[in-house]
Amino acid sequence: MKNVGLLQPLAAARAATMLEEELHGLKLTVSVSNDMVALDDVKQQVRNMAVAPMHHHAVGVFNRERAFWMCLKDQAGEVVGLQAFRYDEIDTHLADWCVNYMIGVYMRQNELMVPAFSRPPDGSIAERLTGRLVYHGELWMAKQLKSRRAFEVFSRLGLVLSVIKWRPDAIWGLASAQMAGHGHLTRVGYTILERGFLRWQWASEGIDPTEYLVAAELSSLENMIEEMTVKEAEYPQAQPQKQSEPSFAHSATQAK
Repeated sequence: MKNVGLLQPLAAARAATMLEEELHGLKLTVSVSNDMVALDDVKQQVRNMAVAPMHHHAVGVFNRERAFWMCLKDQAGEVVGLQAFRYDEIDTHLADWCVNYMIGVYMRQNELMVPAFSRPPDGSIAERLTGRLVYHGELWMAKQLKSRRAFEVFSRLGLVLSVIKWRPDAIWGLASAQMAGHGHLTRVGYTILERGFLRWQWASEGIDPTEYLVAAELSSLENMIEEMTVKEAEYPQAQPQKQSEPSFAHSATQAK
């Protein structure tokens, strides 16, 4: 029987507090909601585009237990960051489940996704990802927010909250080659980066024909949390750097 609770629940709570306080130090405030209709409304307002099918309230069946999203605001109250998480229970494994899942949710929005291959290459790490999985999408930060550190802290806070809420076997997402190559995702806490997990013959606009899988299993997430809260461990602060507007693959549909 799997352990149903976190090994270090207090450490997870402390890690979330540390990350939120760091965002406050950057003069940013974060909010969390399970209202997926509101996510679509906010994204339409700030980005003039709809939420991608994986987190769209009209496509998936969501309740207060299955998904949440996060909003980051600056001192002026402007939205400068978004991200969302959804929980799924997978009986097989991610390599077997993901392609059909992606085709299906896009089809519900009358968008066509045609895979070049029905499965990722043999030996894909996705063959061992199974059970309670959390999908991380809609990850975006505005160009005017030039702090790379803010992106990393905001994203990591989402990972920690997902661990507290669901204790998943793994958290995963999809990234473009550009996003994967910047190194943002490894600094956030993702330990798995695999090129070519999904390969598309025909894809919705804005999605790379070859996508990267990013993932972190529960053991590495709990290690990350413990490391953050050990007194002797340094939690490095990076100097703000100018960056492009980062976003996950599948975090945006075509602007209407």
